[in-house]
Amino acid sequence: MKNNSYGFTLVELVLVLGIILTLFGMTMFNLVGTQQTSEVGTTADTLVSDMASQQTKAMLGIGTSSGTNYGIYFQTDRYVLFKGNYYNPADSTNFTVMLNSGLQFSNITFPQDSIIFSSVTGTASGFLSGANSVSVGESDGTKTKTISVNRYGIVISEN
Repeated sequence: MKNNSYGFTLVELVLVLGIILTLFGMTMFNLVGTQQTSEVGTTADTLVSDMASQQTKAMLGIGTSSGTNYGIYFQTDRYVLFKGNYYNPADSTNFTVMLNSGLQFSNITFPQDSIIFSSVTGTASGFLSGANSVSVGESDGTKTKTISVNRYGIVISEN
């Protein structure tokens, strides 16, 4: 009598499932790290875009008949786009941008935690060499990007 049984044994199935689950787990672990890096990069890119926008508004005098300064005020969990020579928390025209949970600003070296772009020229008002950067990163400090600005209000490095 000939035994013609086809199929897999229980040991073979458990072994293959174990290998598949191990590979899936390693893949998911790597994807989570990529998402966190992407979130820090996206936040830094948004901030750089908002800096350029505020500088452009200052140079063009948008919203006023005469030129006015525009700036960005930094707090640990947000930044505020404002109009004027200094940040006024009571100004209704301020626009607040909240950071995603788990992200924060650190090492804010701008004077009074803000960068102000001068009307017409767009230069960084009150620029101090060495006081021209802000870092954005995860709260635990594992992934961080530092944005530095020169006296002309141009982002010179983002690393």
